[in-house]
Amino acid sequence: MQNLEPYIRNKDHVIWDWNGTLLNDLDLAVASTNHLLKQENLPPMSAEKYKKIFRFPVIDYYRDLGLDTNPEKFLELCRQFNHLFHEGLKNASLWSWTADTLKKIKEMGKTQSILSASEQNLLNQSVKLFEIEQYFDHVMGIADYTAASKVERGRELMKIAAIEQSKCILIGDTDHDLEVANVLGIDAILVDHGHQHADLLRAKHHTVIKIF
Repeated sequence: MQNLEPYIRNKDHVIWDWNGTLLNDLDLAVASTNHLLKQENLPPMSAEKYKKIFRFPVIDYYRDLGLDTNPEKFLELCRQFNHLFHEGLKNASLWSWTADTLKKIKEMGKTQSILSASEQNLLNQSVKLFEIEQYFDHVMGIADYTAASKVERGRELMKIAAIEQSKCILIGDTDHDLEVANVLGIDAILVDHGHQHADLLRAKHHTVIKIF
């Protein structure tokens, strides 16, 4: 929280990414992806490789892995990944600082939201599973399993939250979070502990921090 506080001090609303940012799910994402690679007779990857090649939209990342991204096959792969991922959520956890940080930000009188590329129903289930839904005014996912972009949902969130752009900040772990923040016209902080390698993030953004 100490590293984060200077960036949110003058903000009224904090928008959090979910996967990788608040949820420590890197190993689960790698394991779920490796299951898909194995069934397609493709070599598995390490967490380090994952962090260097993962990107949005996920269809491009799947193509990089050598997976079939024809529309029907891609949708089936996305469904399989989401099934595997959510079956394994019981073995994942929030980052050790997550609940305490969310509590402290709420006590500061600020509002908070989640903006995620996860499918909405599965996102709702995940947030409820980890018992932190009380900290958020809005939990915004997308309508399908393809993890394409959350720009439009971000626009919807800004309208619903009705927060002045200068008083809002987005915290995430990928360059897509930076892209979303730029489109929305709000500040962004990227964290170094998530789904993309910190060196890749630092090459694109001036504010990449350690929260813990």
